[in-house]
Amino acid sequence: MVNTASVTDKPIQIRVFPKRLLQPETAEKLLNEIDQTKGVIRMLLNGKNLPRKVTCGPGTGADVNHPDRMIINVGGCAFELHIIVGEVIVEVENESAMEDVKKACERALPFPFEFKRGHFIKRRPTLTDYGKYGFRSKTDERINLEDERILGLIDPHAKAETNLCVIDTEKK
Repeated sequence: MVNTASVTDKPIQIRVFPKRLLQPETAEKLLNEIDQTKGVIRMLLNGKNLPRKVTCGPGTGADVNHPDRMIINVGGCAFELHIIVGEVIVEVENESAMEDVKKACERALPFPFEFKRGHFIKRRPTLTDYGKYGFRSKTDERINLEDERILGLIDPHAKAETNLCVIDTEKK
């Protein structure tokens, strides 16, 4: 990944919090608008879980056919939504990219949203990252990590493989 920001500049993290939960079509439109913005490093989706099976009650084990559990395409990468999108966290290289992301959100969302700058994704390896990718220590180099963008994105409570879509930066 090529970073055009200077060495002293840290990436900026933004939380886009729509006033409504997003339908899959709206989420796909928003993510594609953000993805087309120059300077975007990574995105993280948060929201309510859409389970595949009923976990408790009289219908335990029955399939849940939720209409919002759809396959969406973002930047040429197709993946199934396992959540109802409630917020999107975006990491960008600099201030100008932050403004471009805000404009992309205004184009894609027909309703109000919160746009907040802050620290939402971990920037250094977590204990879960250590367990998954095998870091030696805080000062040593990474052993099995091909792309730094996945740091801090592993869900330690996930029972199955996480839904992670890495889009090649050379295609952008």
